[in-house]
Amino acid sequence: MTVPFVARLAGLVKQKTRVTMVDPCDMIVLGGGPAGAVSAWLAAREGLRVRLIDPCRESGRLEGLSPRLHHWLQQSGLGTGGSTLGPLPRRVDWGGETSRANGEYILDRDRLDAHLRGAAQAEGAELVQGTGHLHDGRVTLAEGGEWTARWVIDARGRRSHRAARHGAEFSSLSICGWYRTAPARIAGCAVSTLPEGWIWRADLADGRGWAQFTCDARSPLGLEERLMAALQYVLPEAEVTLLAPPMARQATPVLPTEIADLTCLPVGDALAAMDPLSGHGLFWAVSSALAAAAARRTLTARPGATSETLCRRYLQERAAATYLRNARIGRDFIRLEAHHAAQPFWAARAAFPDERLAHEVVSAPEIRPGLGVRGGLVEEMEMLHTPDHPEGVGWFGSVPAAALWRRIAEGASREALLAEHGPGIGRIYDGLCAHRAGVAA
Repeated sequence: MTVPFVARLAGLVKQKTRVTMVDPCDMIVLGGGPAGAVSAWLAAREGLRVRLIDPCRESGRLEGLSPRLHHWLQQSGLGTGGSTLGPLPRRVDWGGETSRANGEYILDRDRLDAHLRGAAQAEGAELVQGTGHLHDGRVTLAEGGEWTARWVIDARGRRSHRAARHGAEFSSLSICGWYRTAPARIAGCAVSTLPEGWIWRADLADGRGWAQFTCDARSPLGLEERLMAALQYVLPEAEVTLLAPPMARQATPVLPTEIADLTCLPVGDALAAMDPLSGHGLFWAVSSALAAAAARRTLTARPGATSETLCRRYLQERAAATYLRNARIGRDFIRLEAHHAAQPFWAARAAFPDERLAHEVVSAPEIRPGLGVRGGLVEEMEMLHTPDHPEGVGWFGSVPAAALWRRIAEGASREALLAEHGPGIGRIYDGLCAHRAGVAA
């Protein structure tokens, strides 16, 4: 979809100041960020009557977008609506080392959110501009009115009541704002550490920059003073000017808890909120929406206690595999910063969430029973665990991973598998054969 198309859809937003009667719907989605908008888009394109509630406020912020999620958005047909720039070169100064190995897309978050809400509307979802609240499965609007539906998706982010519990012994804040430097900097991204926390910056070709400084929430200093001090620390040779008063966002990680009501599912930060250090917040938002959609389809197609048990287990496992893994990766990055290890910010976060390894150690490919999605439904299936996919993978595209590994282990040639599955299987074949060769050696 193009930007003009999104602009036309913006006129479809329904302004509601007082709601007393509404038509019935199948699903209510609270929150129109990526997790909520993708949830609404998925349900609406499957024929459900969807009401998406969001205040449609603008934040003016930039974020980083991983190439992996950028690829999924393009492949799914959603696209990004012209909200991304890049990939731009990315410099990381961490633990006394400097790396320039990766690139990063820069994302206009307001533009992406509007684009995704527009995509949901284009599939038939109704967008209601307002602030929704959730209590015992009932949705009420601050502007007036109360609704119920067969399904409710809670995508209110950290504003959700679930986000009140986090389990961390610290509290983090991300202070964000626009700045300009003299002289202007080359367009690109940078991540740097300082005694009080770490900072992510995006320098644009027009000379402006956006900074997100993640630090401890408790401080006697004001937001502007803290952000300026951080920028001056990492840009000592530049003259820095803030272009507007900075904003602050809660950044304390929120651990996932058990799914209680399968008809009222939290997604994204309403289920579990990542520390920004993981760099996978948007990926988590979209992947949790996809998992919730698979559970919804399964419970609809195969109602009953068996499916409820299966879906509850699937959602919990997906939360652990995605969220806890990335929380542990963030912990390991914290520990790499030995230069500031004794500083309160770093010391308080070096053991969160636990002492478990970020990844299970898998030395060779092996097949185990697990849960996956087949035909859009959650099923018990064989999962292939490899050094590259220690948490297990069910499919390589449309090819069952376990079946492919068996064919390789039986001696199937690269040419034969390419003929069966197409050229995309070549790289996967090479990787799996490298693991097999490593075991043999």
